[in-house]
Amino acid sequence: MENASKALLMAGGILIALLVISALVLMFNQIGAYGKSQEEMKRNSQLVEFNKDFERYLDDKGITGADVISLINKVVDYNIKARNGGVVDSIDYSVKLKVKISNLDSFNTKYAYDNSDFTMFKATEYTIGEDYATDKLVNQLKKDFDNAANFENIGIPKDQLKVLSGMYDASKNKAENIKNIHEKLIEIDRDKYQNWDGSTNPTLDTIKKYRQYWEFKTSKFLPDGDPIYATNGQITQISVKFYK
Repeated sequence: MENASKALLMAGGILIALLVISALVLMFNQIGAYGKSQEEMKRNSQLVEFNKDFERYLDDKGITGADVISLINKVVDYNIKARNGGVVDSIDYSVKLKVKISNLDSFNTKYAYDNSDFTMFKATEYTIGEDYATDKLVNQLKKDFDNAANFENIGIPKDQLKVLSGMYDASKNKAENIKNIHEKLIEIDRDKYQNWDGSTNPTLDTIKKYRQYWEFKTSKFLPDGDPIYATNGQITQISVKFYK
């Protein structure tokens, strides 16, 4: 009888020990699963925030050309970082990013000049990605944007710059355009622009291009289809098109 009691006690002790071990294993598994879940949530949150920074340009109500320039700069900056690859804050920099701008033939029809030398867009669409620096067409577009932006820092207020660019009339000859724009420059600063002949800053060519740049900045662009994502859910391409 005494031996039977001891056996029962031992069996009970073993059972309790097994239950405790099982509970500990279950607890550790749950803690591990919780940690993994938290890490997964953190990664997803970082990826969502990254995508949102680009997806906000896909507004069905439209964005401006100034927004497009901002988007281009973001894509270029990202691809510069991506040259080193690696994963930083859940962002996989081996995934390349592109922005496609289309329907620019409609923009050219509305705002460009017959002489292609003064037409900002030499193609009907551009895809700007990691190879932008070696793509001559895209690189020239980036330079045109940068040059036009620099023109805004020459000391003439933007509203007067718009007036100057708006005074250029493609139906008139070069001498007439220089005369009309010179008169306006004299109003702005007689001493500085008294001898202006179209070849000194701001040159007549720059004024012509600036008009297109300003029209582009204030033009409306719409999403051109859905964005493209990589297998990890990271955005890889955004497409917009000129609307009006």
